[in-house]
Amino acid sequence: MALPPLYKYLNVDGAKKTLGNRCLRFAKPSEYEDLEDMTVQSLFPDELETALVILSDGFVDAIAANPYAPPTCSPKLRPAVVKLQKLFREYPHLVPFMKQELRNDPTKAGLNVDYWRTRSDAFVEETNEFMQNYRVLCVTTDKASERMWKEYAKDSSGIALRITPCVEKASKFELFAPVTYREQRPAIYAKTIDFAGDTLFGDHAAKTRAIMDTIIYSKTNDYKFESEYRLAIPLGEGEEDYRTLPYHPEEISELYLGSAMNDKDKQEILATAKAFNPAIKVFQVKQTGSITFEAL
Repeated sequence: MALPPLYKYLNVDGAKKTLGNRCLRFAKPSEYEDLEDMTVQSLFPDELETALVILSDGFVDAIAANPYAPPTCSPKLRPAVVKLQKLFREYPHLVPFMKQELRNDPTKAGLNVDYWRTRSDAFVEETNEFMQNYRVLCVTTDKASERMWKEYAKDSSGIALRITPCVEKASKFELFAPVTYREQRPAIYAKTIDFAGDTLFGDHAAKTRAIMDTIIYSKTNDYKFESEYRLAIPLGEGEEDYRTLPYHPEEISELYLGSAMNDKDKQEILATAKAFNPAIKVFQVKQTGSITFEAL
């Protein structure tokens, strides 16, 4: 699916570095103003005690619903799962009795509250640490946002750039994806019940990718005004840390000069932009009640 027009707001210093170095700057999640961005707060969306009640039935239901599926859980747990699969195939009427037994004594299924609190906290901490390996470039679909011209282009003294990924050169900027806005940060599992089936029989690699995407491309509704797309790239194992990624000259296709930019900065930025991309389209921002753009 084709990307919409994407724009990057920058203050004057960021504009000069981005155009002069011909690189776009990526951020580490811990550098964000919103320190909860790209983090999770919990393993399940429910309170832990409620989640464990759900899972006491969930594990039994998952086994009963997959009587022949090869378990993908830990090797230590597989023999018990295979044994229950065989039991439920031969005696399906035992399923409700097993569920009731686990409700009465959830520790038989390893659903001890203290154990799971420790495990849940560790999983959340490990996930949040792992997210720090990503380097992220944030852009927007809105070039006429008064709030973003104020906050990200420093009271309209900076610029906005349009980034147009070069398809012919297999540009990484084709990988921008939209952010979903939510009431609160997502849990690692959107539904507690999914944990049972995914743990016992799921494609763990695919589930991990889906979880990472949800964490990366979610923000709270406080930031909905940003209309954000982002490009998130994980550091490879042993890869040296970086903060910038070069772009092809034609990928910076439009330049918007803030309404409060002084003439000296304007001339310097214009000269730098035209030097690397003579075909760049340039617009002067006008703020008289609403934001408009005048082609230069």
